[in-house]
Amino acid sequence: MDLKQELMNQAMKMMQDPRVMKAMQNPKVMQTVMGAIQMRAKMQQEMDAQIEKVAKSLKLATRSEVRELKRALTKLERELQQKQQSKSGE
Repeated sequence: MDLKQELMNQAMKMMQDPRVMKAMQNPKVMQTVMGAIQMRAKMQQEMDAQIEKVAKSLKLATRSEVRELKRALTKLERELQQKQQSKSGE
């Protein structure tokens, strides 16, 4: 079993605990949890932006650029295959 699945299992067990359920009903607790989630997302965005800056300064392709190139290549391959099939069918 991988780590992510194990963490999900443990979280589900915790959510069934009456003490945790009661704490989750407290607006202050929920506000803190939401704040932590938002902070993590913001930190992730900032890290991604910094990584992209470093990649560009080193003239490296970023993940999004590679993903975009893969999509374009797949599309071109499909178009080429369709053209070849239409020519062979003539």
